[in-house]
Amino acid sequence: MAKRPPEDPRITDLRRYKKAREQSKRQPPPRPPAQGILGSNPRAGLILAIVAVVAFALWGLPFILKLL
Repeated sequence: MAKRPPEDPRITDLRRYKKAREQSKRQPPPRPPAQGILGSNPRAGLILAIVAVVAFALWGLPFILKLL
């Protein structure tokens, strides 16, 4: 005699499945997380600061040294 497959309540309880499906249709889709002006990279501020320091070193320091 063949064994019965184990009952899976997720499949056999059709009423609960339909009810959960209807409730998921009623809920609005989840909103994406808010991103700041620099994007989602947590190190973006540090990278921007390093770029600003390098840009100042390449442009501003020679100008200041010429004045001295």
